[in-house]
Amino acid sequence: MLLPLLLLPALAALSPALAAAVQLPFELGPLQQPDSSSPVANPYRQLPWGDVNIISTTDTHGWLMGHQRQEAGFSGDWGDVYSFVARMKDEARRRGVDLLLVDSGDRVDGNGLVDGEPAGHVKGWTAMSYFAEMPYDVITTGNHELYKYPVAVATYNKLAKHYGERYVTSNVNLTLNDQRGKQRTVSLGNKYRKFKTEQGRTVTAFGPLFDFKAHAAGIDVQAPHEMVKEPWFLDAIAEEPSFFLLVGHMSIRKEPDSEWSTIVKAIREVHPHTPITVFGGHHHIRDCVREDSNSMSLAAGRYMETVGWMSIKGIDSADRSNLEFHRRYLDQNRNTYKYHAGDDFDTKKGQSITKSLTQTAKDFNLTLQFGVAPQSYYLYRHPHTSDKSILKLLTDKVLPLLVTRPDRPYPSLTILNSGSIRFDIFKGPFTRNDQWIILPFTNSFEYIPSVPRSVAAKLLPYLNLVGEHHLASLTSTTTTTSSDDEPLPQLSIAHPHAQAASVELLYRRRLAEEYAASSSTSTGEEKLTPGYVTADKCSELGDDTLHRPIPAVWQPTFVSTAFPPPPPSTNASSSSSSSSEEEEDKIDIVFFDFIQPDILSALNALQKTKTFTEGDVSLFVGSLTANTLMQSYAEREWS
Repeated sequence: MLLPLLLLPALAALSPALAAAVQLPFELGPLQQPDSSSPVANPYRQLPWGDVNIISTTDTHGWLMGHQRQEAGFSGDWGDVYSFVARMKDEARRRGVDLLLVDSGDRVDGNGLVDGEPAGHVKGWTAMSYFAEMPYDVITTGNHELYKYPVAVATYNKLAKHYGERYVTSNVNLTLNDQRGKQRTVSLGNKYRKFKTEQGRTVTAFGPLFDFKAHAAGIDVQAPHEMVKEPWFLDAIAEEPSFFLLVGHMSIRKEPDSEWSTIVKAIREVHPHTPITVFGGHHHIRDCVREDSNSMSLAAGRYMETVGWMSIKGIDSADRSNLEFHRRYLDQNRNTYKYHAGDDFDTKKGQSITKSLTQTAKDFNLTLQFGVAPQSYYLYRHPHTSDKSILKLLTDKVLPLLVTRPDRPYPSLTILNSGSIRFDIFKGPFTRNDQWIILPFTNSFEYIPSVPRSVAAKLLPYLNLVGEHHLASLTSTTTTTSSDDEPLPQLSIAHPHAQAASVELLYRRRLAEEYAASSSTSTGEEKLTPGYVTADKCSELGDDTLHRPIPAVWQPTFVSTAFPPPPPSTNASSSSSSSSEEEEDKIDIVFFDFIQPDILSALNALQKTKTFTEGDVSLFVGSLTANTLMQSYAEREWS
């Protein structure tokens, strides 16, 4: 249904392209984004409907156009999601049950639709306009909205004000400056929401963020374990609702950055048996856990690959022992939506959103082609030493070609945190959007000059040892030690891009574990298409569509260019000459700025002759940053 004319000025203020598209008359048809592949696989069973049903999204990171080229399983876009939700809302009403829609945050960083925002707006401004079209019942913030103060303010003005009480951020405050220069502190959103569903059930909702410390100045995040002690929280949970709805940007596993168990425990002290639904995110995985028999926690993946579904049956019964919880992970594509909502699931507004997204991509110049990739390069499907690995492409070709200093007297060793690379490169056109997808951040290349060769040779192995300890510490309560039983230092995650890299590495490790487990037990999967084969902590199979697992193998935390060969021997016979030669045998260590603390820590741990500090660090190349690296290479080598 076309939007009422009275709403068009407001819509134009949010998104001129979308407003224009909504007004355009056109025949409904299966519109898709250019270069999108039509999905082949279908779901194999109907969704489990309950008395209360909840659709969830999380960690979209700007992928509102879906996945294009070679990823048909995730090729739906934001317009398709809108139409699916609208049709499922209609179906819920027909059944006489409730259907809610929630989102757990992280809407910026990772796609040209947000990172390629033209000058004049903060990144994510246009994507927020599209997001505001979705009828969320509860929506909250992620940590990526809080790295930059202007983005946080835009989130407050664009989303929090638009959604009103439905935008729930229980533990995030924002300091604002008024026109007279006076400061005031506000909650980024409502601390909680109490509401009634269409079927008359009462809901108490919270939107907690994990104890995030790398936020910008002017933002304050209260730790969830402190939040549950607040008088407002205790007052909010005093009255028993039909169920509690917790929607927050936090891993649902029992990991150091997750405090869901603390929040659930605080509620259980007041209401031992009231149903609790938890919708998390942050770690980019499909996941499900049960805190107890009357709760379920769900995480719906990342990058618009997955739409989450949870249902609760028996919620109105006084006997809480008969509650049934079910979950599904839906592949985000049109086949999924047709299967569950009907072949004619498209709506006029959904198709308008699809059309507007296509135009926005053109307006942002995201389709600009820098070159043509001769083959596909993958992040985790092949070992990092394979010619099919993007890590090998970077360390063997891209970095040696572009990150150089001919004026330096010593050779360089460039070290890369593999988690900083966010996605695959597919064979074919390499566009401006691909550039943002692979390396969305503006990190610069720094270096520490003249490091002794004997120390430099130990640097990569040491960093990987510490890196493995860091990843293990994020998923385990045990402590990793070195060979001499001394605790290993943690990788620094104070920098936002270091946190993002850690999340990416954890995601890859989870895939590798699932691939290993599935490969050892699976039979008869040859005819299935590749996709997610999720191993979570809940009963029954959660994936909505059957797949054979996407290959995933272990990747090191850090990789580097080839270690420089020693300089030609001078065949000096005197000890003084030998000493001089050893003195001259140095190597420049090059790295992205966000791993500077790790490089300094490692160098100081590997030798005691010199204490390396920030004063030893300089800019290595000033004309190149992370988000222009592959553009420069494609223009030189793939054009």
